[in-house]
Amino acid sequence: MQIYKFGGSVLQEASGIRRMAEVLQQAERPLVLVVSAFGKTTNALEELASLSARGTREEEMLRKTEALKEYHVEIMRTLSGKAGDHDPGTNELDHLFSELKNLLATGPDSSFDPWHDRIVSFGELFSASVVFSYLKQKFPDIVYKDIRKIIVTDSRFGNAGVLWEETGRRVRQAFSAPGTLFLTQGYIAGTLTRETTTLGREGSDFTAAILGCILDAEKVTLWKDVPGVMSADPKICPDAVHLPGISYQEAAEMAFYGAKVIHPKTIKPLQNKHIPLVVRGLGHPDNTSTTIWDFEEMERHVPVYIRKERQILLSVFPRDYSFVLNRHLEDLFGQFKQWAFNISLVQISAISVSFCIDDPGVLFMERVRKLQDDYEVYFNREVELLTFRHYTEKTISEKLKSCLILVAQRTRLTAQYVVKRVAGE
Repeated sequence: MQIYKFGGSVLQEASGIRRMAEVLQQAERPLVLVVSAFGKTTNALEELASLSARGTREEEMLRKTEALKEYHVEIMRTLSGKAGDHDPGTNELDHLFSELKNLLATGPDSSFDPWHDRIVSFGELFSASVVFSYLKQKFPDIVYKDIRKIIVTDSRFGNAGVLWEETGRRVRQAFSAPGTLFLTQGYIAGTLTRETTTLGREGSDFTAAILGCILDAEKVTLWKDVPGVMSADPKICPDAVHLPGISYQEAAEMAFYGAKVIHPKTIKPLQNKHIPLVVRGLGHPDNTSTTIWDFEEMERHVPVYIRKERQILLSVFPRDYSFVLNRHLEDLFGQFKQWAFNISLVQISAISVSFCIDDPGVLFMERVRKLQDDYEVYFNREVELLTFRHYTEKTISEKLKSCLILVAQRTRLTAQYVVKRVAGE
């Protein structure tokens, strides 16, 4: 069994979907193909959810929704080579966008989070519809599976936890046919009562790992727009070097600290079964890739730099200035777990605790007001978390030149800084 996951950045244009089909022509079967939402579709859906929740005029939401629909229809037209409005698969897109418009018009009821997960799940439903319509012409025996009926989770909307026993039973049943090419969605799942949930942003990698673990895959391959894992983002570090092989441990550390090429939850299910994870660049002629497996730790002389943007530095003080360790940490971590806050760094003093978290968007101020019932709360938005693995003083000083340091932490292998960029830099 092979698991291939194709990211939204490589599928955002018709040319990427055609390249994907060429890869599938050469692939061994059985194979499960997991697709992400195209391009920035999830961001667009989150914006629509925010507009609807704020009671924005229906005309504005309709305009943005139609633009999103036209983007997907245009990809379908390009793939089919037809100029008409009723290319194969268009009817399914019409149905999905009609459902989306109804949800946006109604708005959230008493519970925002389940409604929000339903809204953002449409990105994967759109992409799977377009891709399946195209691949059906190339591979008539391809089988479509709705992952929401297969991966079963709890009700922690936005960052749901997998119910492994029930999920295992359903996965083995759904993907049992030998020699078959299956197509399904990443990122989304469902509860036992068939409510749509999501696995956390960029969760399609995790979907692939879940399937690979349960199906005892030979390997799981993530097809990206980059040639494997690099020591830094080459867009901001031209001297970044390619890492041909890294250990599960190193990959988990890099993913946790914000390396965008791997989702943080992806590593553990594969490590449990010793299944290799291959990160490969689609369209890179040299076939460059990175294999993550039971290797010895990466050579220490290769410094790794990770820049995580759109962070919030949140500092909390008990109102009575009691020691924060007495009972407050348990309360705060319990709240953050309930709210699905993704914590990247914690710093504790006698009477305060600071967290660096991913920006949860529209829900953040609501969460702050809840905290203010019991704590004094201060925060900085639009900060960055800079992480250096196997660092040298030179690599750190170069990257901090234009930064105001708000928090600094160091261990033997890792140095982290929460920073604000100096204006004009």
